[in-house]
Amino acid sequence: MGNNHVSKIVAMGEICLKSNNESLIVLKDVRHIPDFRMSHISTGELDDEGYSNLFEQGRWKLTKNGKIMATGERQGTLYKAKFDCIQGEVNSVESSIDLWHSRLGQMSEKGLNILSRHNAIPKLEETHIKNYTHCLIGKHHRVSFNKSSHRKFEILELVYSDVCGPMKTKTIGGGSYFVTFIDGYSRKVWAYVLRTKDQVFEHFKELHVMLERETGKSLKCVRTDNRGEYIGQFDQYCKSKGIRHEQSVPKTPQHNGVAERMNRTIIEKVRCMLSHANLSKAFWERLWLQQFKSSMYHLMLPYKEKCLIRYDLERRYLINT
Repeated sequence: MGNNHVSKIVAMGEICLKSNNESLIVLKDVRHIPDFRMSHISTGELDDEGYSNLFEQGRWKLTKNGKIMATGERQGTLYKAKFDCIQGEVNSVESSIDLWHSRLGQMSEKGLNILSRHNAIPKLEETHIKNYTHCLIGKHHRVSFNKSSHRKFEILELVYSDVCGPMKTKTIGGGSYFVTFIDGYSRKVWAYVLRTKDQVFEHFKELHVMLERETGKSLKCVRTDNRGEYIGQFDQYCKSKGIRHEQSVPKTPQHNGVAERMNRTIIEKVRCMLSHANLSKAFWERLWLQQFKSSMYHLMLPYKEKCLIRYDLERRYLINT
């Protein structure tokens, strides 16, 4: 919530509403939160379902295919409308480990139990995952390289970057690649879907300005591989801004292992989620973005060092487990 209060979702389901002009509106994935005194409808979700929202002169109008479905009036910064609930189908929200395993991109048992102990997710009814089928499908990989013993001491001391692609299947929006930028100290990740690899440079410039303004610190070094998207304009920009540009030796991905491993993690999670949902591979961008939108869980990740790491741009918190 806006005041940092946490409210529990006790049920999810589908409801049919009758508006003030007798039109019927079906809402899916509705959350039942007993702490809420009023019901809220997301205009963004309505837009995704094909409805059009018009706000003018203190009034709200909802239309679909040219038909007015509902109207409301402004009260403060919100718009209020009257609906009657005609029918609802509710599914109880279970806090099973298999459910959260699927939601969080096939996260490990250990990671889920750490999150549960620290109240990052609801208390789990069981502690062991029963179904690993989609993990086996999505997480085949070669043997890992040895870890480097060097760790950075402040944010923006070193940023790793790597481009992954082209993917075998383009996204619905035409994306074929994605690029990640990872802070070497906090391990905070910024990622972008790309149609072409030459978009890397523009995203890097925007990110560079944003990070330095938000943190008040200067980016000192960026480490990439030796591919074309990181030479030319990219390299010249780094020199002009006083940023050291380290490039790995060709065919040695272990030299840029942090970014390589992050890209592999992202791909594994998306593969698992596609398999579990039985979706077309063209939806990989939607699932990929969902991984980064789940900020509560991606800003609070379990690591092998037996700690829970909570990030923001300026500080690093360690919570022992």
